[in-house]
This record gives sequence, structure tokens and C-alpha cells, in this order.
Amino acid sequence: MAAHLLSLLSLTLVSLATCAVPGPNNFMLMRFGMRHGRWIAEASGFGTTLGCVVWCALAALGLSAALAAAPWLEMLLRIGGGLYLLWFAWSLWTSPPVTPASLDEDAGPTLSFWGAFWQGFAVNMTNPKSLLYFASIFSAYVGPHIPVWVEAGAMAVCIVTCQVWQTAMSWLFSTRQAVAAYARAQRPLDRISGAFLGVFGVKLLWVFG
Repeated sequence: MAAHLLSLLSLTLVSLATCAVPGPNNFMLMRFGMRHGRWIAEASGFGTTLGCVVWCALAALGLSAALAAAPWLEMLLRIGGGLYLLWFAWSLWTSPPVTPASLDEDAGPTLSFWGAFWQGFAVNMTNPKSLLYFASIFSAYVGPHIPVWVEAGAMAVCIVTCQVWQTAMSWLFSTRQAVAAYARAQRPLDRISGAFLGVFGVKLLWVFG
């Protein structure tokens, strides 16, 4: 039992490190927090966490084995993910500038809760970092030879770590200081984020190369 607990602790550290690595999820949440406020950023975080739940379920059902047995499935995921990230990158690149009214505390968000929620879910489901993590590292904690409580613990670690990280990011990047900084440098920041996400999309589509 001690070995399993130590293993779950290691998974917690790896999960935190994976969350901290720059990627589409973090860039999206940062932008939502600074442009639309804490509640919208939190909504996208909830969507991201739902994506983690789905990835956990897929891993428990044998994600790595399915990808190994059906290479076309991985290609399909990569193509869909790449196209979605390219679309999201284009929307960032062409987004309108922030107006002074958007910095007013009473100004309503221009993005709905559910719109942000489903964008968070979609970005997580098309994130190559998620695919690699759940198909490799996380898959080692699920399977017929793993105790049920270890599987449940691994899923809890993953889901709780994901949501805690999303909440912390939402609070940090929705502060007045972050919003004011974003308003001053929105165009270059959005275009840098868009270019970064576009690179992720192109890398996913590179399977044709």
C-alpha cells in the first residue's frame, strides 16, 4: 500500500508540472481572465476539467491500446485537434481591441458562461499535451491489474489537480492589474498567443509530412 501511495504522490507532482507547461489551455484561460473576467475564465476552467474527466474515462477504457491498435484514430484526433487550434488561433489574431468600457467593473462579459465552458472543453480535448499525458503516464495507473482504489485515487488526483490549477489561474489573471496590463498590450499578446496556438495546430497536422 505504501508503494501505491508514493506512486500517487508522484502522479500529483507530474500532474502539476503538466498543468504548468505552457499550452493551449493555459493561453486560453489567461486571455479569458484578462479580457472577460474571473467568472468566464473559471467557466473555461470547468470545461477543461470536464475534458480531464473524459480523458480519464478513455484511459480507463484502454486509450493507449486503442491508439496502438488503430493508428487511424490517433490521426483523426490530430487532424480534428489541429484544425480546431488553427481556427482558435485565427480568432485570437483577428479579435477586436479592448475598449475602455471593457475595463469597467460593471461592464458585462462579451462571452457567455457556457460559451467559455465549451471552449475550455474543446481546447482540452484537442490538446496534444492531454493526449500524450493520458495515453502514456496516466494509463499506467489504470488497468485490470491495478487495485480499484488506486485507479480511483489516480482519477481524483488528476481531476482535482486540474481544477485547482484552473481556479488559481482564473483568479490570478482576472485581477485589475492583469486586466489593465492586458488592455495596454492586448494586440501583441493576442497575436503572440494566436501564433503559439497556430504552431500547436500545425504540429498536429504535421502527420501528413
